[in-house]
Amino acid sequence: MFTICTAFVEDGKLEEFLKDLPESEKKFTRDIGVLFRKFFQCQVQPHIIWSLTEWVSGKAHHDAAQSILKTRRDDRFASVAFGPEPYFEIFCKAEEDLSIGEYSDSYDFFIVVHVLINDKVIKEYLDLRKERCEELKDKLEWMRIFHNYSNNSEFVAFLGFSHENRFEKLRKVGEFYLEEYLFTGIKEPLGMSYIASYNQFICRLIIL
Repeated sequence: MFTICTAFVEDGKLEEFLKDLPESEKKFTRDIGVLFRKFFQCQVQPHIIWSLTEWVSGKAHHDAAQSILKTRRDDRFASVAFGPEPYFEIFCKAEEDLSIGEYSDSYDFFIVVHVLINDKVIKEYLDLRKERCEELKDKLEWMRIFHNYSNNSEFVAFLGFSHENRFEKLRKVGEFYLEEYLFTGIKEPLGMSYIASYNQFICRLIIL
C-alpha cells in the first residue's frame, strides 16, 4: 500500500521544517512497516512538499500515524492537529504494468502530476494513457503511477530524470508536451481532454 501526501509548510517556517525533517524521519523505518519513503519539493513554490511512502500494509500506516504523529482519531480521518496549514493525503495502489525504470536518489529533476479523470470516459482515457506510456517507455528513466484505492478516477504520477537536460530532450512529443501527451488524454492539439482536473509540480528530491 502507498500513501501520497502534500504538506503546505506555513509561511516563514520552511527553513525550520527542512532542518527538522531528517531527525523526525528517523522513526519511519522498516521496523514499523515503511518500505520506501521519499520527499519532493516544488521548485516554483518551495513551501509545497510531496511525500511518497510504501507501507507493508494499511495497518502499518495507521499504527504509525497513531503512535508517531499522534493525530489520528481513527483509521480514516486526520484530526485538526494536522493544521492549520492545508494537508492532502490519499491511499493508493501502484499501476505495476505502467511502471518504468528503477528509482535512484541521483535523479535531480522530478515532475509530480495529480489528475482527476472524467468518469464518463475513464475507460477511453486509461486505454489511451496505457498506449502512450507503452510508446515512450524506452525513453523515460523512471515513472510510477498511483491510483486512489477508493476512487479510481484519481491518480498521482511521478516522473524522474537524472538531469533537467535529459527531460528537456524529451519535452516535446510531436505537437504535445511530454506531460500533456502522457496524462491529459488530449487526442490532438486543442482537442477535448478526457480529464476533469490536472495539477503539475516541477520538483527536486529532498535529500535526508
